Amino acid sequence: MELIVRTQHGHLSPETRSRIEHKLAVLTRYLTPIRTVTVDVSQKDKHHRVQLTVVGDHGILLRAEEKATELMYALDAAMNAVRTQIERYKGRHWRNVQRHDTTPSAAAVADQHPEEAPAIVRTKAFHIKPMHDEEALEQMELLGHAFFVYRDYDQQVRVIYRRGDGRHAVIITA
Repeated sequence: MELIVRTQHGHLSPETRSRIEHKLAVLTRYLTPIRTVTVDVSQKDKHHRVQLTVVGDHGILLRAEEKATELMYALDAAMNAVRTQIERYKGRHWRNVQRHDTTPSAAAVADQHPEEAPAIVRTKAFHIKPMHDEEALEQMELLGHAFFVYRDYDQQVRVIYRRGDGRHAVIITA
């Protein structure tokens, strides 16, 4: 498991980094194998924000973001959110494998932060494996996002999104 710890302002002490590594090692009990775990730490006023991104085998992507007054409290809350997502993924994964006889696939996530003037503040690149519409919907729900970009088995790029009425729709490229 590769661990990447990034901070927005300043540096973490070696002791704090060691505590983070020790806490994150527990995730391998819930999901194996894990390729990378990325921890983004920032602080604004007296609140610490921890964004935890876990990339597992078969392209599974889980993400959680939590805020707290203490860094370790925020990390624990983010880990609990990821554990919940892993449990949901495992339950749905086994149903999908039986239904479609395929392995779970990778997902694309886009961060959107409202700003005064439109600007691209981050670019993400993902390896996307083919998946069924139902798998994409489940991955979108696991991530807690309003949309999800994926490829179907005909290598056609699709976007599934949550409509205003709570139902879902798919955009297909022409």
